[in-house]
Amino acid sequence: MSTPFSSMIARLTETFLPGYVVRRMRVGREWRRWVASITPEILDDLAHAPTEVKKRLFKSYVKLVEIEANAKCNRVCSFCPNIVVDRRRNHTLTDAKLLDRVFEDLGSIDYAQRIRFARYSEPLSNVRYLLDRIRSARRLVPHAELDVVTNTDYLKRSTLAQLRDAGLNKLYMSIYLKPSEKWTSELARVYGERLEKKLGTPITSRSETDVSVRCTYKYEGVELVSSCRNFDEYGVDRGSMLAQYTGETRAGPCREPFWTFIIDYTGAVMPCCNLRSDLDEHKGFIVGDLTNPATTIFDIYAGRLAEWRQSLVGFGSKEHPCQTCRHRDLPSEFIGPISGHLNRQLQRIGRGNLL
Repeated sequence: MSTPFSSMIARLTETFLPGYVVRRMRVGREWRRWVASITPEILDDLAHAPTEVKKRLFKSYVKLVEIEANAKCNRVCSFCPNIVVDRRRNHTLTDAKLLDRVFEDLGSIDYAQRIRFARYSEPLSNVRYLLDRIRSARRLVPHAELDVVTNTDYLKRSTLAQLRDAGLNKLYMSIYLKPSEKWTSELARVYGERLEKKLGTPITSRSETDVSVRCTYKYEGVELVSSCRNFDEYGVDRGSMLAQYTGETRAGPCREPFWTFIIDYTGAVMPCCNLRSDLDEHKGFIVGDLTNPATTIFDIYAGRLAEWRQSLVGFGSKEHPCQTCRHRDLPSEFIGPISGHLNRQLQRIGRGNLL
């Protein structure tokens, strides 16, 4: 069991270790905590359970509610299914009353985890509407951490102040190279420095891996983080839609239907961020429709999503659309220990049939 003292010791220990060792330790720790959190409740279909049971389940497990506030994205990228469904001319806005119902539901459980405005849109393509939705979320879910993911094309220094004043906590800035450019860490650093100059926000730290460069920037009131990734090496097939990322069969568990709740601009709820309701190939995977005012996020999470959790909790081959997904897959060095830990946990709670 983690205690404040043990957490402090862990953080202190990490300060003396190389970055790659720290990242590996954190990954292992996160997977072990997930295994330890599994209960019969989270695996069973509780569609007909009392509302308070559903609310408790949602609050206990969901770490991220990801929302599409609008449909438009101004880019078409090879690593994104928007190359299949062109969003550049789709100016649809997610129904504000629908989103307010979601925020009211989250406020009713004093939700204090993350609410993210992202998905397959560019949230800043309609700044005024995004600011209104952020203000609404801040008012109705006062303890949530609000963040936005942007491609930075519409981002200005003045926009940062607007986002801060609306109640945003964190801005994730995705940096993309030109199609003709080949990713290198040196070029990724250059792009990070260009963003620094554009926004007038000094870089305060930089961390690098073989496939990414991540920077943090100094700005009062909002945490700013950029990432520039090598999409030749880093990417997922988005529910079998992108052939270049379809490789080895996935064998490890998936934590997404446990930890995340995904809402498209259509009001459809999807099992994970890699599936989307505007693709014909994915329409059959929709688990709920929030355009129906009688349906709550708690009904969907405790009901239809349980089937996905059951199918993805164990080791072994997965069914379509998950069979070749690499999204947050378990690193190979952890397969042995986590598999043993998971087997014991599922046996202990009487769900060994899911192994």
